[in-house]
Amino acid sequence: MSRLCRLLGLMMVAGALLLAGCSPRSNLRSDPNAEIRFWNGFTGPDGATMEKIVKQFERETGIRVKMQIIPWGTYYDKLVLSLAYGDAPDVFICHANRIAEFARYGVFRPLDDLIAADRGFRVDDILPNIWQAGQYDGKQVGLPLDCHPQGLYYNLKLFREAGIVDAQGNPKPPETWDEFLETARKLTVDKDGDGRPDQWGFAFTWLRTNWITFISQHGGSILSEDLRRAALNQPPAVRATQQMCDIIFQHRVAPKPEGFDSWMGFRQGRVAMAIEGIYMLSSVEEQKGLEYAGAPVPSFGPKRAVWGGSHMLCMPKGISPQRAEQVWRFIRYLSDHSLDWAEGGQVPVRRSLLNEPRFRRMRVQHAFAKQLPYVVFEPASHKSTEIMPFYDAAIEAALLGIRTPQDALNEAARRIQQVLDRP
Repeated sequence: MSRLCRLLGLMMVAGALLLAGCSPRSNLRSDPNAEIRFWNGFTGPDGATMEKIVKQFERETGIRVKMQIIPWGTYYDKLVLSLAYGDAPDVFICHANRIAEFARYGVFRPLDDLIAADRGFRVDDILPNIWQAGQYDGKQVGLPLDCHPQGLYYNLKLFREAGIVDAQGNPKPPETWDEFLETARKLTVDKDGDGRPDQWGFAFTWLRTNWITFISQHGGSILSEDLRRAALNQPPAVRATQQMCDIIFQHRVAPKPEGFDSWMGFRQGRVAMAIEGIYMLSSVEEQKGLEYAGAPVPSFGPKRAVWGGSHMLCMPKGISPQRAEQVWRFIRYLSDHSLDWAEGGQVPVRRSLLNEPRFRRMRVQHAFAKQLPYVVFEPASHKSTEIMPFYDAAIEAALLGIRTPQDALNEAARRIQQVLDRP
């Protein structure tokens, strides 16, 4: 029933966006001096950081910005309605993995002319793989504000206690598959002798994004390069999924992802290593007594790859040329101040900022930023949200030991192909 409700919801979204593509959208204000309306879902500490940047922009330019923060759980529903039926914000955030879903219906105003007219803006200052994530059908519809890649969080205290240190006595995170296994074994401890670990060397967190990192390192993908065929049941993805299962069932250094809050376990010192996004930084900073650090994700396969996301700054179709120029000024300001934004737990994507002393002092952000050149995103398919539940279910079934990786991924591929084959 929940899947049916989700599919019905997707149909409603598609219908609304189709209307958006043909509606006159006369409600978009043409006054270039009007207040800029900015929507986002930054409800955590990142929201306070963004508010400071916005207020600074207002002080420096005299332009007023009305920022509306909507929880991510309802954000896209509200965005769809505003784009389809009017009252759309002048600028809004769209995650990279949802760009194609929205752009297919022509609801974005391409930014190419504004970028070309801004002689001070250097496209080559933004890493190309991140820049391309904001493109659709050859047009730039989103400007990357940041990237939020996964990385390895590790417990410094537990590493020292286990003697996992370098020549200087500093905790040493693993870099290879073999090092990862050796480290995880040393950190998996049965303290009371009951045969069950009280401390785990590793734990899977967000299964979907952990899995995308693993399959990408083995050269696998969810969809074929042309986005028309399911590819997640091909040997590279199956091999990577089996490797994840082996961490749990063969090597026994991670718990099954059932009845165990992995991230809370890390925060409380019951898990020594976890792969999570930079957006979780604030939660470990708040944990009293936790000694932690960040590092790039180890190499589990032959390729360097790590899942990442990006907040894209977008404009709605129908905004007047004068108004668009004013809004671009605000978008450009946010991009120029992405080091301020990084303070809230993000990674900037401007090459010129990555080696700034100020950024180097952000120790976890700086460590995760080393992975930016090989960040991978979810497939840029307009059906990405629709196919997601099928591979989510397959990953969970495999990691719980309910089905073999091959069987679970075969079933997901079959269902995904049915979705892809529909008009």
